[in-house]
Amino acid sequence: MSFRLWTDWTTSGLSRPGCRASFVDYCREPDGSHNPVQIRLAWVLPGERTANRLQAIEAARTAQTAVVFAWSRGTPTFKLPGDQEQLIEQVAAVNPNTIVVLNISQPIAMPWLSKVKAVLVMWWPGDEGGWATARVLLGQVSPAGRLPFTWPRRLEDTAAGDPAHPERSGTGANGKTTFSEGVLVGYRWFDAQNIDPLFPFGYGLSYSRFSYAGLSATRTEDGGIDATFKLENIGNSASDEVPQLYLGAPETKPEGVQFAVRKLAAFDRIYLEPGHSKTVSIHIPLRQLQYWSNKEQAWRNPVGPRKVYVGGSSRDLRLSAEVAP
Repeated sequence: MSFRLWTDWTTSGLSRPGCRASFVDYCREPDGSHNPVQIRLAWVLPGERTANRLQAIEAARTAQTAVVFAWSRGTPTFKLPGDQEQLIEQVAAVNPNTIVVLNISQPIAMPWLSKVKAVLVMWWPGDEGGWATARVLLGQVSPAGRLPFTWPRRLEDTAAGDPAHPERSGTGANGKTTFSEGVLVGYRWFDAQNIDPLFPFGYGLSYSRFSYAGLSATRTEDGGIDATFKLENIGNSASDEVPQLYLGAPETKPEGVQFAVRKLAAFDRIYLEPGHSKTVSIHIPLRQLQYWSNKEQAWRNPVGPRKVYVGGSSRDLRLSAEVAP
């Protein structure tokens, strides 16, 4: 199914300064359901867009709390599309209690961050996303999600965006992208380059606070590590916490083998009522301690002790313990 839509405001009596006639081409193949294809067209005239914006700003001025929903496309540009940044700035300027809800799938620049009270990342939550968002905003559910990537301050801070590494970019060198950072992907790159991110890998807030204490780490019969510590909800709300275990690089590194400064080795999600605590034990399997030897084409165990860290993100490591070889 395809059609061409002719839009000409000049002949329809809806002429506005700056408007022009244009074609919109659309082609759609039926899906497997064999149901009729339905297409809905909608648009907003420039004058209506301006009026809607002014109305939203005035509503925010008199509201106790203002909530601005923003979104991004699937193609990463490190910027909110359109004039959403301007809208957030304008709403925050008239209401200090502004919350921004982001429907995104990748990090974006946030020049307005210091001007808003809170940011809630809901990703692309689907049909039930409205209900889920409302429950979190109203405090009926404590958020406990964690970032699955590092949120950079600048796109140039990432391996793929670093001008010093054109071979790593999307276009690559001679049309070929090479992952020249090796195992230093994501948060490992930021650690190795000592770059301070806007939000680190594994970061996330909830309506409560948690304390970590008494980390002990011991070798197990399978060659792995059992890490045990006390986790306590010291806030006023019931919530989940996501303790993360990171494994430090061996003190003695085999020649020609690359190690991250620290790598995520295991994690768990723990629910606690306020004032309650729990002794948490998380197992790190042997494979997490090993490295792949290209020379021998096999997994090998590095020699020497290893350090284990536990905390709420890759940059919020509350406790550490050393494990004998």
